Amino acid sequence: MLRARVDRQRCIGAGTCITLAPTAFDWLKGEFLKADVVDTGSVDEEQLREAAFSCPTAAIIIEEVEELLPWQLRSSGVKAPRRIMATFMFTDIVNSTNLIEAIGDEAWESVLRWHNEALRGLFNAHRGDEIDNPGDGFFVSFESPDAALACAVAIQRKLTEHRQTAGFAPQIRIGVHASSASVVGKSLARGDPRERGDGNRHRIYGVVAEDTDAERDLRTDGRRAGRLEVATRRSVSLKGAGDPTRTMG
Repeated sequence: MLRARVDRQRCIGAGTCITLAPTAFDWLKGEFLKADVVDTGSVDEEQLREAAFSCPTAAIIIEEVEELLPWQLRSSGVKAPRRIMATFMFTDIVNSTNLIEAIGDEAWESVLRWHNEALRGLFNAHRGDEIDNPGDGFFVSFESPDAALACAVAIQRKLTEHRQTAGFAPQIRIGVHASSASVVGKSLARGDPRERGDGNRHRIYGVVAEDTDAERDLRTDGRRAGRLEVATRRSVSLKGAGDPTRTMG
């Protein structure tokens, strides 16, 4: 099977991938003319490759993901995949294109380097497993929702601290989603695209308020250390999804 990702620094917003495969690609919410992957499982491999090949800056990277059939697993001695519940975190820098234009490439590289080092340190501290790092964002799995949310709070506190000491830190948008996933050997694979766990993260970004600091959006409950107050659960309609999706934020 194939997996696709978009290199946002190469993407110039031509939109040919969206024209050729509108269910697999869409405009990235909160960014100016940047494409993003929505659901590669909604198109066949030929259409996905054609959309990637059409990109004038080769910003779409297609990767082969080995998917063994049950009889291949038995003959190869590999254990059949088992299903588990996992919590996934998705992050990206808000309005990164505008930020690059404002500060220039050299300063952006310094910001991105600090961002990657700071977030990876917090992922490790909360036992997060980095799955992907597309451009200026991360896709990370955690053992529990509590660990993911604690990490999200730690990220926002780290940003607040850096703003106070260094004068600037980028705004980071964070989404947390609990879903089933397959474990093959030591690898964790996302759930079936029909479960909408991975594809909906970008659509949810467009309807959930952007995070700016821990005190506003992820507030620690002083009465019970480590517990969080969250906004009221609500249902939202997402583009490309038939049924309403329940979110908090």
